[in-house]
Amino acid sequence: MLVALESYFHDALRPAVPDAVEISTGPSLGPVAEAESLVEVCVSQLKLEPLPGLDLAAQREAAYFAQVHRWASDGKKVDFELPAKALGQVAEVESPPGRPLRRGDDYVVDGRTVRFYQPPALADVAVVVFLRGARSAGFLERRRCELSLVIRAWARQSGAADPLLSAALAAALVASADLGNLDDSYASPADSGVRLRLLRPVMSLSGIHRSAETVAETPFFRAEAEFLIRGDLEQLVALGEPEAEGIIREVRKA
Repeated sequence: MLVALESYFHDALRPAVPDAVEISTGPSLGPVAEAESLVEVCVSQLKLEPLPGLDLAAQREAAYFAQVHRWASDGKKVDFELPAKALGQVAEVESPPGRPLRRGDDYVVDGRTVRFYQPPALADVAVVVFLRGARSAGFLERRRCELSLVIRAWARQSGAADPLLSAALAAALVASADLGNLDDSYASPADSGVRLRLLRPVMSLSGIHRSAETVAETPFFRAEAEFLIRGDLEQLVALGEPEAEGIIREVRKA
């Protein structure tokens, strides 16, 4: 989930930061001695809200087999057919990714086809469908959580880090207003049975700092903004294999 958030804000900052300035993600290594400037995006931790009482499974629900399917859109197509290997019922539809839609208002399910009233916008990944299958061993749990995000600007020249951070900060705040659900299934093997999602995240600026530091014997000026992100972390752990689905093709009277 940390990497998913870093990737989201990296992509949001890229148009706002000069092309010559590198944007790195992950734990800070600081700028190399030859660099003139650098922007870092780091989500340093995810903390779950403590459970009430001593029962660690108090908020767990029954698990189910789940699948996720994604489609590109040409900006015209409205019908998206589930592949033959898809198992389960359509539980949620997002378009664009992270934006849940309302069944009946935005789309309908006709057999194995998800049909939109308006074509999804042109994109390489425009539609995400979550399928809910049969009950399984494991658990489903949703808990409140907090994440810490830091956006840091480095510059050799005095006064250069501040405008660089200002541009990155503005882009981050704009991106936070459009922050939707984040699916971390890319980080888990498709057959692992594990799915993590950050639901309904909200981000708030919590502080701005600046300093002068020496990195590898080279003086740099640093300006950084800290953010707090709160949401619900959904953990789905489905164990085993779904049962084979049989189809009654004919009924004969003896």
